[in-house]
Amino acid sequence: VRPKAVAGDAGSVGAPMPGVVHETKVKPGEHVAAGEPMVILSAMKMETVVAAPIAGKVDSLAVAAGDDVQAGDLLVNIV
Repeated sequence: VRPKAVAGDAGSVGAPMPGVVHETKVKPGEHVAAGEPMVILSAMKMETVVAAPIAGKVDSLAVAAGDDVQAGDLLVNIV
């Protein structure tokens, strides 16, 4: 069971839909700008880019390439 993103916390970034993590583009400790791609999800032969909703530092990355995720599962935490 994966941790869920915290509703109301802009830095707690969850999966927008069920799928498989195709690629991660950030690492813990990196600084990200708002709108910067962080995770690529693949579902039904379609790729979705999950971008940073806010600027900040990546505190943790909860997924790796190949992981199955459900909607709302925590992907990245930004502080």
